[in-house]
Amino acid sequence: MNNIQKALENGQSIWLDSISRDMLRSGELQRFVDLGVTGVTSNPSIFDKAIAESDIYDESLIEYAKDGATRETVFERLAVDDIRDAADVLRPVYDDAGRRDGFVSIEVSPTLAHDTGGTVAEARRLWAAIDRPNIMIKVPGTPAGVPAIKSLIADGINVNVTLLFALEAYKAAANAYIEGLTEFATSGRGNPGGVASVASFFVSRVDTSVDNALPEGHQLRGKIGIANAKLAYAEFSEMFDRNLGGGGSFFPLHTIGAQVQRPLWASTGVKNSDYPDTLYVDGLMGHDTVNTVPEATMAAMLDHGTPGAALTGGLDEARAQIGALGDAGVSLDAITSDLLAAGVKAFADSYESLLGRIDVKLQALRV
Repeated sequence: MNNIQKALENGQSIWLDSISRDMLRSGELQRFVDLGVTGVTSNPSIFDKAIAESDIYDESLIEYAKDGATRETVFERLAVDDIRDAADVLRPVYDDAGRRDGFVSIEVSPTLAHDTGGTVAEARRLWAAIDRPNIMIKVPGTPAGVPAIKSLIADGINVNVTLLFALEAYKAAANAYIEGLTEFATSGRGNPGGVASVASFFVSRVDTSVDNALPEGHQLRGKIGIANAKLAYAEFSEMFDRNLGGGGSFFPLHTIGAQVQRPLWASTGVKNSDYPDTLYVDGLMGHDTVNTVPEATMAAMLDHGTPGAALTGGLDEARAQIGALGDAGVSLDAITSDLLAAGVKAFADSYESLLGRIDVKLQALRV
């Protein structure tokens, strides 16, 4: 049994944080699935890299631009093709898991991060265009994104909430899921057990920012990302308590077969080469979670990872570490707020880079 399969035994799904047409056509994605990978995530940076490094998209670029389509439309057509094909590869996983795993995520335009109505409209369009039950639409956990999450879940659309750094933002995303799913269930539109969501909580970026704010050699360096994630997991355990009389509001939905909104650990490749390359995999193992893993980290996990139930212990230590950070004069609230703004900007910049690359390729191909 490999380490991906061991993680699954511990209740954690391992998703691949990468997609490309080369990966789909070569059978590489299927090989990852055969190893135990149960999902795929994408974002503009991933597509930008895929299109830059291969000519496999060239024929489609020419075809999709024939009708005078905008570069945004050309990209969407390319992405829809890849996401649909990846969803088909993962469909057996989805079916075998009873619609609780086997998902492929696609992001709404990052330019809509502060536009609730625009996010809802684009998410609905992507959902209809891809037309697969095992996709998730990625929506940022911004103040404008939260009501969009509720609306989409109420429509029965699967949502991957992205760019979560702060506990309050995580709780807002979780509440949006519960409220949206309650609306879906009471409307009689379908089976609430068929609606799925994950809440993508970013980890290594927190450590990078905190480390930069602390002096060299400080004992909290490399500790706060996982501590913050452990506190989010504690919030999840309370909010999605499935026991009668538990503290959360999810129990009524649980009784009619609804799924929990699983925490998904994102940004799990190490940014500091001094840290173990499986730090954000081994340290974030827990039941009812997902870890979306870059290819290099996946290779390290398979080679020398140590899967275990790491999230179930050390909660008091995590709280103490967060408290000590404040005592050291570093505001985690300020850091997570800055990270959200920077994350939105970075995805928007990647999206613009991607569109520019499509322009350049189209010009070259038309010569």
